[in-house]
Amino acid sequence: MKDKLITVWGFSMRERKYLFLLLAALVFMPVVASAAAAPTVDAVSIGAPKLAAAGDNVTARRVTVPLTMDNTHVLVAMDVPLRYGSVGDGIQLVNVEYATRVDYFDEKITNIDNENKTLIMGLIAMAYDPAKPDLEVGSGPIAYLTFDISDPAMTSFNISSMVTERPSHRLMMVWHERDGAGQLDVKWNDDLDFSIDVPVTSAGANPIPESYALDQNYPNPFNAGTVIRFALPEASKVRVSVFNVLGQTVKTLADQEMDAGYQTVSWDGRDDNGNIAASGVYFYRIAANKFNETKKMTLLK
Repeated sequence: MKDKLITVWGFSMRERKYLFLLLAALVFMPVVASAAAAPTVDAVSIGAPKLAAAGDNVTARRVTVPLTMDNTHVLVAMDVPLRYGSVGDGIQLVNVEYATRVDYFDEKITNIDNENKTLIMGLIAMAYDPAKPDLEVGSGPIAYLTFDISDPAMTSFNISSMVTERPSHRLMMVWHERDGAGQLDVKWNDDLDFSIDVPVTSAGANPIPESYALDQNYPNPFNAGTVIRFALPEASKVRVSVFNVLGQTVKTLADQEMDAGYQTVSWDGRDDNGNIAASGVYFYRIAANKFNETKKMTLLK
């Protein structure tokens, strides 16, 4: 049984304490009865998205998607690995906000990887004293996933469950159950796969901003790459450059005519000669018609 759980959760060295807490919770946590109306089957799904046009500091369409769980058992833990969009597309997961339904959970592990378009969420109901309730039987959101969409041609994107090997994760609910002899046993349901397309068209194909703007790059600090978003209220000749602390040009990211709308460029941490830039503080600057602005970012290798 423990081998099965270790394989499923597969934490890295940095997260081993959470595995210990999970195993302790599964062995010692009591079953809590629930009076909530029970759903007919276990399921994890995506609810109706909430769309918002770009606004201050959001030079892209933004969509918030509820992650909903229907559980027929009183849960002590969850493993929720998801995949969204596709590698190289114009979508970024910018925030995971846990719902009030699980706000008392002791441990919430969140690992966002926008380069590979994956999200790993691990939740443990009780890991520390004093005792707290498990997740009661019922239905409702457990988290809200917020995405920025910079590709003006994108009308929908896919969110689906996934299975990983190293470390090992799969969509799973875990609970306690007593056998005929009254012994506490650990049960789980890992037959929960789903895949759904999320529409993003109602926010407009590419809304036209009212003024020029340059956003903070995301992520920041960054390692493998970062995205710089900016707003153009009219078609413009745009130059976006990266400078070091000495004011020397490291990389020219754009030098071209661009249409009005919300645009993005990305930097992979290499200079104009293809060499990997050193770790440290850099500046990026946009020049578009008469608009000029500079912001700071940090590269970590």
